[in-house]
Amino acid sequence: MRDRQLDPIVREACARFASRTALRQGDERLSYAELADRSARLAVVLDRMLDAGTGPRRDRVAVCARNSVDYVLSYLALLATGRVPFLVDVAFGENELEAIRTGCGVTAFLVDAGTADRFPLPGTVTPVAGGGHALVTVEAAGAPPALLADTAVCRFTSGTTGVPKCLEFSGTAVFSAARNWVEGTGLDGTDRTLCLAAFTNGLAFNTSLLSSFLVGAELVLHTGPPTSARIARAVADSGATRLVAFPLVYRTLAASDLATARLARLDLAISAGAELPAETRARFEERFGVRIADYYGVAEAGPCTFERDPGYRRGLGTPLPGVTLRPRRRPDGGTEILLRTASMASRYLNAPGELEGRLDADGYYRTGDLGHLEDGRLFVTGRVAGVINLAGRKIDPREVERVVQAIDGVRDAVLFADTDADGQITLHMAVVGDRPLARADILAGCRGRLAAYKVPQRVSFVAEIPRSSAGKVRINDLRATVAASAGAGPDTQTPTRGRESMR
Repeated sequence: MRDRQLDPIVREACARFASRTALRQGDERLSYAELADRSARLAVVLDRMLDAGTGPRRDRVAVCARNSVDYVLSYLALLATGRVPFLVDVAFGENELEAIRTGCGVTAFLVDAGTADRFPLPGTVTPVAGGGHALVTVEAAGAPPALLADTAVCRFTSGTTGVPKCLEFSGTAVFSAARNWVEGTGLDGTDRTLCLAAFTNGLAFNTSLLSSFLVGAELVLHTGPPTSARIARAVADSGATRLVAFPLVYRTLAASDLATARLARLDLAISAGAELPAETRARFEERFGVRIADYYGVAEAGPCTFERDPGYRRGLGTPLPGVTLRPRRRPDGGTEILLRTASMASRYLNAPGELEGRLDADGYYRTGDLGHLEDGRLFVTGRVAGVINLAGRKIDPREVERVVQAIDGVRDAVLFADTDADGQITLHMAVVGDRPLARADILAGCRGRLAAYKVPQRVSFVAEIPRSSAGKVRINDLRATVAASAGAGPDTQTPTRGRESMR
């Protein structure tokens, strides 16, 4: 069967819901008819710009920009030209972008016009007429790897431990993710979704973009710092019925002094990307009377589970339509979650064979998440690769992090494996404080709550934990941050207060 093409799906939706509001950003509103018209006109402009010069036709274009009306227009315009959009995290730096240039053959980047002169790769900058983006063209790095014939969109893993892997998705996979989200969560044309996650991440891409268009719903985009007051104002002004965000947003809102009426029309809050602390959930729901529904997704597989039951507060929900979960016992005694979905990526463009190698004989993807099912509901308890082996003892970093994060004055904390002067593995805790803290405070908070061998041997205080747009720790950047803070000694006694990152 011929693969589903995304451009006709979007155009059909725009024609069917022509008079409804499709996009809202601040005071700017676009109806579905206007969305179709403006993206079509932009497609002509981009087609002309990308075909300029004597080189080969650029069939792949990276969108490396923040969420905005211009972002959605550029994305839809690229689909209309028949090109493949590569959705690139704005948090990526020179190393990641260079890897995308050389490993994926991307030589054209659409970026926010105001930041084009600071784009990390050298290239030619051309403003896009009538829009908020600029086109940066860079030098090619040899023959690009061929895309699969049915690839419609490419997104990237977070690159937390190295080069981001480029995921190829067919149009059928993207459509299936959106359709199954609509069916599995009850999204309809009366909904207004306020999206605080970047479209480069599956949380936003799968829950907010095409899914909204399929049913004629309204998508609300947030600009500016995501402070509690700004978020509340965006919810109130837009009349949003759904909020899509990472746990840090809910933590900020729960700890704020906002009047509960500011979120009065909100029916559902959706959280994913990291574990939502039980105390954050309880405080948010008690204050605002809005349920937080957990969503579990995998970059390589799309949306997987959603908590449909309003009265349930444990686990990560049950499988969405088109999703099958299969727990499998490992030789080490743990149970890994395997899954198969209708929205699976086809492969990694820049790592041939690696994705295929994570599939079992039945096509189930090995997630690397440890967990189990109870009455069909998914519980994730740890990571296969995340376990630290300390002299034969297995330590789950998340267990230690939860204890440290509960210490008064700790805003964020990450445990990672380090080595001492003798090359032996040690437990190193990076901590962000809300007030001056000392190593002794952290150790005192761990002792009695953790086995002695789980207590961190090293503690470093940093201004901020480097994270991707999905909230995942960028471990290489974290190691560099910790190294830079070592000037005050191996365990800095008084942390520098940093601003809270909520990208």
